[in-house]
Amino acid sequence: MGMIGCFHAVGDDDLEALVQEPKRICRFFGVEESTPPKPGFLARLLGAKAPVPRVDAWQPSGEAAEFDADKAWHGIHFLLTGTASGGTGPLAFIQVGGREIKEEIGYGCPRGFTGAEVALINAALQAVDAAALFDAADPAQFAEQDIYPRIWEKEAKEDCLGYVMDHFEGLREFVQATAKSGRGMIVSLQ
Repeated sequence: MGMIGCFHAVGDDDLEALVQEPKRICRFFGVEESTPPKPGFLARLLGAKAPVPRVDAWQPSGEAAEFDADKAWHGIHFLLTGTASGGTGPLAFIQVGGREIKEEIGYGCPRGFTGAEVALINAALQAVDAAALFDAADPAQFAEQDIYPRIWEKEAKEDCLGYVMDHFEGLREFVQATAKSGRGMIVSLQ
């Protein structure tokens, strides 16, 4: 399967609710929430009680639009930032920035960006010349930096970087639509 870059549009109020109560991210993603374990026999014998499940009536305020960048997320990040990890500014959003939602799901904790932050990311993405990005890209650098999904030496540039560029264009359109709607965004690796 592998690591998939996932992007979800979310209202700022929902984002704040997720940051404040990180366990809600399971409900947001449609993943079963974990329940605390029941006390064992000896603990019950000594008077321990089963934890009372906390009732949280929160529900996402609307259907979350989403974009799946498949395994191209790391290649997109490298194209936009020139780094395998980290980076600065709005183009580093795939790996850096936003507010952490402190509940591990998939590969680490998701991060959320407000509608205002998504507008900045969108402006930066719209300024990128995709053709120039493709022309300047060198698959050997991707291999040297160990950029996931490690296809750079096996396939022709048109194929491996074409895969990344197709997903870059899809992500750019998704971020643009999210920014136009005034919504925030959650970024996660699953």
